[in-house]
Amino acid sequence: MPLRHTARIGGRTAIALVAGIVLAAVVPAAAQPLTSRVEGTVQDETGSVIPGAFVLMTQVDTGIVWETITDERGLYLFPRMPPGTFRVAAGAAGFATTVVEDVRVALNAPTSIDIVVEVGAVAETVVVAAAGPQSLLNTANAELNTNLSREQVRDLPLNGRGVTQLALTQAGVTGPAGARTASINGTRGTFNNYTLDGVNNQDTFIRTDAMFGDLPVRESFIEEISITTGNADVDDGLGASQTHFVTRSGSNSLGTEVFYYHRNEAFNATNFFNKAAGIDKERQRVHDFGFNVGGPIVRNKAFFFLNYEEQRVPSSASVVRTVLTDPARRGDFSYVRQDNGQVASVNLFNLAGIAPDPAMQSLVASTPGHNDASVGDGRNTAGYRFNSPDSSNGRLLVFRGDYVVNPTQSLKGTFHRYSLDTPNSVFNNIGSVFPGRPGAGQGSWRMLGSFGLTSALGQNAVNEALIGYKASSVWFANNETFPDGYRLSFPVLSNPVRSFLDQGRDDRNLELSNNLTWVAGAHTIKVGGGARWTQVNAYNDAGLLPTYSLGFGPGRPDPLVPGLFPGGISSDELDTASGLLATLGGVVDEADRTFNVVSTTSGYVDGATRRRILSQNFMHFYAGDTWRITPETSLTFGLRWELHTVPEETQGLALLPVGGVEAVLDPNAVVDFAGSANGRPFFNSDRNNFAPNIGVARQLTDKLVVRAGYSLNYVLDNNMTTVSNALGANAGLSQTVVLPGVGGTVSGAGLVPVEAPEFNIPRTARDGILADSTAALFTFDPDLRTPSVQQWNVGLQYQLLPDTAVEVRYVGNRGNDLLRAVDLNQVLLPDAFVEDFRRAQRNLAANGDPGIGEALRVFPRLGFGGFLQSGAVQNWIRNGEIGQYIGGFLAPNRIFFFNGEGGERFGATLPIGYFYTNPNTFVGDVVGNHAFSEYDALQLEVRRAWRSGLTAQFNYTWGQVTTDFAGSQSNFRALFDNAQPELEVMRPWYDITHTLNANWVWEIPVGEGRRWMNNRGALSAVVGGWDLSGFVRMHSGEAINIVSGRGTINRGGSRAMTNTVHLTGIDVDELQRQTGVYHLEDGGVSLFDPGLLAEGGGLDPDLFRNPEMLEAGTLPMSPISGPWYATLDVGLRKNVPLGFSPSARAQLRIDFFNVLNRTNFNVGSISGVGGLGVANRHDPNDTEFGLIDSAFSAREIQVGMRLTF
Repeated sequence: MPLRHTARIGGRTAIALVAGIVLAAVVPAAAQPLTSRVEGTVQDETGSVIPGAFVLMTQVDTGIVWETITDERGLYLFPRMPPGTFRVAAGAAGFATTVVEDVRVALNAPTSIDIVVEVGAVAETVVVAAAGPQSLLNTANAELNTNLSREQVRDLPLNGRGVTQLALTQAGVTGPAGARTASINGTRGTFNNYTLDGVNNQDTFIRTDAMFGDLPVRESFIEEISITTGNADVDDGLGASQTHFVTRSGSNSLGTEVFYYHRNEAFNATNFFNKAAGIDKERQRVHDFGFNVGGPIVRNKAFFFLNYEEQRVPSSASVVRTVLTDPARRGDFSYVRQDNGQVASVNLFNLAGIAPDPAMQSLVASTPGHNDASVGDGRNTAGYRFNSPDSSNGRLLVFRGDYVVNPTQSLKGTFHRYSLDTPNSVFNNIGSVFPGRPGAGQGSWRMLGSFGLTSALGQNAVNEALIGYKASSVWFANNETFPDGYRLSFPVLSNPVRSFLDQGRDDRNLELSNNLTWVAGAHTIKVGGGARWTQVNAYNDAGLLPTYSLGFGPGRPDPLVPGLFPGGISSDELDTASGLLATLGGVVDEADRTFNVVSTTSGYVDGATRRRILSQNFMHFYAGDTWRITPETSLTFGLRWELHTVPEETQGLALLPVGGVEAVLDPNAVVDFAGSANGRPFFNSDRNNFAPNIGVARQLTDKLVVRAGYSLNYVLDNNMTTVSNALGANAGLSQTVVLPGVGGTVSGAGLVPVEAPEFNIPRTARDGILADSTAALFTFDPDLRTPSVQQWNVGLQYQLLPDTAVEVRYVGNRGNDLLRAVDLNQVLLPDAFVEDFRRAQRNLAANGDPGIGEALRVFPRLGFGGFLQSGAVQNWIRNGEIGQYIGGFLAPNRIFFFNGEGGERFGATLPIGYFYTNPNTFVGDVVGNHAFSEYDALQLEVRRAWRSGLTAQFNYTWGQVTTDFAGSQSNFRALFDNAQPELEVMRPWYDITHTLNANWVWEIPVGEGRRWMNNRGALSAVVGGWDLSGFVRMHSGEAINIVSGRGTINRGGSRAMTNTVHLTGIDVDELQRQTGVYHLEDGGVSLFDPGLLAEGGGLDPDLFRNPEMLEAGTLPMSPISGPWYATLDVGLRKNVPLGFSPSARAQLRIDFFNVLNRTNFNVGSISGVGGLGVANRHDPNDTEFGLIDSAFSAREIQVGMRLTF
């Protein structure tokens, strides 16, 4: 006899109900409920409702039964049902029992089943098919939720079998670089809450990606996926969107699957750039194999499911490095003359009187010759492309058990363990630099488990309690041994020695939750709460070996000045020439080394690893109600409270300035131990985090529903890495000692020793700047608020066919109080120095020397007179880069240029306080709520439920995202100008205007068990049993940024990532028309029409002009978009009955990814500053401007076989 989840409310049940409510209020919940709401009416043939009718839901696979009765309005409700296929029966005295077959309940998607009973005896049974739409029309709430069924998970073509890529098929999800870095409804990737079996599966430390899970989710063991892109119900939190994956369970039938999948480069098309470079395909050998078995331990009571698989990938990946051309290796430098545009050549050794360095000659000689035109200027630098080893081995074990304890209680538990070994990690950009050289790799193990108890507290209440645990250990290790005990930093070509040093992290998470649902008449009341405890042990060897940076500086001035080059030379090419000369001559400009403590009292320990143990906890409570006002109208409302505790460093190894935000601008600031253990929390706890949620759904007709909703959601915003970056910037526990102006060579006295400084905490800002001229003061806004997202939507759903519905909706949101760290200690530009800078510009233009002509008044007060004979300095003067000159040159070399810093030895009378509010720090950074985002979209979605062997989805999104910071791992990017924050507003890289997606799974209705040729004949065996599935993904181009990067107000580099250019001979619309994919005569590929480019590279100066001193570019950020992306993936399946058992069959599979072999180019910049929230950044002054050097995958083929018993 099947077991039933039912009981009458008596004394003990009432006590249990009260206990459940108390438990929900006391035990906080972070894990997410993995159930769905099922409701409907029971009516007679005249349409009259039937109160008191019984309703039974029987899970087909397990035989477990749930029971309830209808209320006075004929309504019934099962508040928390697991996903799966059910048989629903309803009856009453005087009526026959109606049984509705094949009712599908999807995860987190309300299901509505209206049942009609006929007059007769209860013992009589009338069997009907399930109503088509079921979950397609949501009449319960305003959630924007989509479910992907087992059929889609199992049968859609998945490259590598990872199911997270299915998220890219959903409306509002954009992921130009793939599912891992996707954005959901225009929010930062970190704002998604991604769970596996109710437990958060995201990286606790580095959480930048929406769809990256510590534990992989593969099609072999995933039952269903629920993606809520907006306005999730009140019991979902810790994110603006929710993505839930559920592991398969066992059933009453014993079943086994054995599978093998294979990919091989022999099946694949050649990558566009490999073909252009004349090199072989990337080696791609993927062996995916494993098995799963599931079934009953005790029928109708206990079930198990076990999955084991391995993925062995003896593959390679195409990479491109920058190398020197043959003439450049000899010191012969080619440049474009500024007087006539012709290419000229000079020998840098002869020009500068510098000899080649033997050690550097040997290193440069070890690099291969060029074979690729997609990088470099083609005259001095070029690309070398090769297939780098990129092998990996992964092992994955999954187990789930389910047990029905008694008619009112059931248990479930899951366990996942994954290990990965990647000896040479190309993905993390730490693999071997050139063939035959050692590289660095990655290894890891990860575990996740959950244990849940579901209790029926009478017919009207259900309680779910869950405990979850996740742990992982990830390490990155270099195979390079550094026998000489030091590293070099190269300015021009790729360093042939992989200089990466080991690092890693261990994390531990514990989650508890309790969720109670109570049906009281027309009200379905939810109360619950939960907690998540997280801890990360992060370690890093960065800087333990001394690094010597090649280049010219105060210790050895740059001998190259524009006047030495016949016909004149551009500033960017002069920089390249200086870098090349410093490299070949082995000139060392700077040396640095890092020293760490191991405790608050140890002092610096030579060779000690930097280790920080960070922890943060989360707590929430909620209460909500779904009120069925009428059978056609539902109102949902609720309130959620969340607490994101202030992170801690559990060893007490944390330093912050004393005095909060004001301290970063205080020259007398003191840095001391911080954190709760030291009596100084990093910032105040934000406890005022109340999140309302309200939605309404109104069924206007049987086929038309209108929905609208609003919610406020608190989010996680890379908390751990943001805190780690801020704390790490305050030197003292980890101290980098920088020796500027070394001046020697690699083979001759340039490898100077770097000694440990004295350990002294508390320490003054002055102590820090004396140890490192680029030292920072970094702190938190003491009133830092928890970031949040407000969301709203309104839409119409319409049932087109019995199994097909369409929805059109407006979706909007606004990100509030988003995290961003900014620099308050921006360079000062005194009027007297601005005027002196203009005099130097006029002198340089008239006399070729900034110091000859008009008398300078401020420069002479700097050490060495400001170093005006340096070619780099003259470039900055010529370009008007006053901010870069001060912040990028004078300040880091303060010991040469400023009085009181050491510059008095070289004639300095000017203090550094002339240029900085706080002269005793290089930067004054503050983490605060300094960013926002806005999203508006029109979304159209068509869904066909699984019926007659076909399911399909189509959606179109027109969307627009605006933000002033798209987020990053550290959440830091200084403003270009604190007085002009509007310069930061842009379209982020995930702002995709048009997106079209479609997916389908079709059992072709031919063959045994299908509509046509339903027999076991030979012809049926050949032409029958085929399935066809696929994806279509199309979207408009990514946002493109044209950024000069010039330090005309603030210093350059990361500070000038929003300093654009002026359009002078073209408007934005014309620029967009001339943006796309252009094949150049030398074999390269450009994002821009060659007509926009100047001779020798870069933008035509007649069309674009760089900003001058004190100017910012007037071209807006992200004004144009790149080319469209389009791909078609197709899967073909052949099912063959094996004969010895009705359920035994073999399935042969072949998947085609990008079946049309369309080349989709990657439009990211080659040489732009990476990260920091500005992607696809192209510098018009760079000779590589607009060059494209990579593309998304060419056609790939995956074959497989699955045996099912």
